[in-house]
Amino acid sequence: MIEAARGLTELSARRPTQANLRRAVSTAYYAVFHCLSGAAADLLIGKSRNPAWHQVYRALEHGRIRNACQHQRAMQGFPMEIRSFAETFVTLQDKRHEADYVLDAKPYRKSDAITEIDAAELAINQFEQSDIEARRSFSAHVLFRRRS
Repeated sequence: MIEAARGLTELSARRPTQANLRRAVSTAYYAVFHCLSGAAADLLIGKSRNPAWHQVYRALEHGRIRNACQHQRAMQGFPMEIRSFAETFVTLQDKRHEADYVLDAKPYRKSDAITEIDAAELAINQFEQSDIEARRSFSAHVLFRRRS
């Protein structure tokens, strides 16, 4: 999805259209979202694409993840790579909402879209390189409600 987002910024020989730049920002967010969905399914079920894997992959909810990422106390227990991923997730979700729904927003520049794509790619790389147990715990954190 990162490659697709970058491709959207290069579709026009002269200057990318606003629609392509907005779509690129939106796609950058979805790259982060699907990275987390795939990781959660792989870490909690295993890599075989069976019905349970698909159930976990599809179980993640955008709003639930956002709330979990913004839960300050819980997030303190995760390593920096996971906390950075969570912050980027929330920021990119805001940028996606603006790109997809705020039609009178200031015009996007190609550099704006590339900045968001780069942020998504960095967050994904850091997440994928973080400790497997931290990724597994974070996956559980975003999927399941905490009970006291």
